[in-house]
Amino acid sequence: MKKAIFGFAFILVVLTYAISLSLRDPSALPATLETPNHPGFYDYRGIMNVQTTLSNGYMTPQEIIRLAQETKLDFIVFQDLNRFIPGGPTEGWQRQLLVFNGAKYSYLESRILALSPERLKSVESLGQAQTIIADLLSSGRRPSAKVDSLILGQASRDGTEWAGIVPSGVAGLEVLNIHQHINRLWRDDRMSLLWSMLIYPFNPELALVRLFADLDLDFNTWDRLSRERLTYGVLGSDAGQPAKILGWPTNIPSYETLFNLASNHVLLRSELTGDFESDREKVMNALMAGSSYFAFDSLGQTKGFATWYEDSKGIQSLGSRPVLDDRSRLLVRLPKKPTVPFETVILRDGVGVMTSNSTETEFRVYQPGVYRVAVRLFVSPSVLDGGRWIPWIITNPVTIQARNQGSRSSASAVQSTSSSGKITWQLKRSSASKPRS
Repeated sequence: MKKAIFGFAFILVVLTYAISLSLRDPSALPATLETPNHPGFYDYRGIMNVQTTLSNGYMTPQEIIRLAQETKLDFIVFQDLNRFIPGGPTEGWQRQLLVFNGAKYSYLESRILALSPERLKSVESLGQAQTIIADLLSSGRRPSAKVDSLILGQASRDGTEWAGIVPSGVAGLEVLNIHQHINRLWRDDRMSLLWSMLIYPFNPELALVRLFADLDLDFNTWDRLSRERLTYGVLGSDAGQPAKILGWPTNIPSYETLFNLASNHVLLRSELTGDFESDREKVMNALMAGSSYFAFDSLGQTKGFATWYEDSKGIQSLGSRPVLDDRSRLLVRLPKKPTVPFETVILRDGVGVMTSNSTETEFRVYQPGVYRVAVRLFVSPSVLDGGRWIPWIITNPVTIQARNQGSRSSASAVQSTSSSGKITWQLKRSSASKPRS
């Protein structure tokens, strides 16, 4: 009898905790019917690195488009892996959603993503695609919105990332990839991942966002490349990528969960008009110029957030490479005051140089360097977790150059070649996220 009572009580406690988790809202901002844009910028939210049944995804393009519309995304970039069959999702405006067709290919130990794959559109095999990619990577020409813009994706093997010299043909980096981050946690912090797996059935977004607690903001490769040349960063959802739990293939995390979890935000100086060609150029130009940030939207609505640079010449957006002068300063504005402890961190070359607890922050710049902004929230994902610092917003950098550096900055990009003329990259093991105080 006592065992039965104990068992019933245990089940009751578990059910009560499960119900409390399912009702828990991870958002740390007060909800409103409508949040205005910052007066100087228009914020558009989108997802990149999305796979469909045309490659290894498990939903059709039209099903994903409907889901993206329901999630109120502004744009979506389909990037099916190694797809050589003609056709695919129809580009253009589809009920308030801007649809783009990109591409993704296996290359060496990583993935190469393309936003506007002009030369890659007609390839018929992986070998042909890799030949064109090698040429584009070694050419060193800077891309525009109408030609191939290559992004170095997260490494395909568990726990590896690029080190050493990166070819000058690389225009951007996939700074964060949801699936690769989960893979690294399985290697380095398995207990945390298992706890999230227990939470997932009751609150998927909460289960995933806690995996990014104490994320290390020192993106060394990104900062190193940004010192040499413009290198924009993006977040890859890798939606549709098959995942294995305890060796069993699953469709977790779902497209819907990933669309709600985190996304890329472009900051435009003018609104989208509904004309596809014009709007395509605006969004692509903003992404490739680094006028964007990525955010964990499940922690709170970011519309109204903005970061910009000002000096004696005026205002410049994220991704700019101005020359230091006597009036150089970075400004940050949060959309609202979060309901939990928060901090805005200004990082110079990956090192925090200022922390602010205000919704509006001004930082006077006296030294050249790569400046990024990160906003973190102190959140308790569950009763058993306690408080954790979780990133909410991570911006692309503003690279402020020394007064005598601006004229020669374009000559700083370097590439490495082996004796056979092929691009050579090195790999290093990367650790899971390191705690930050």
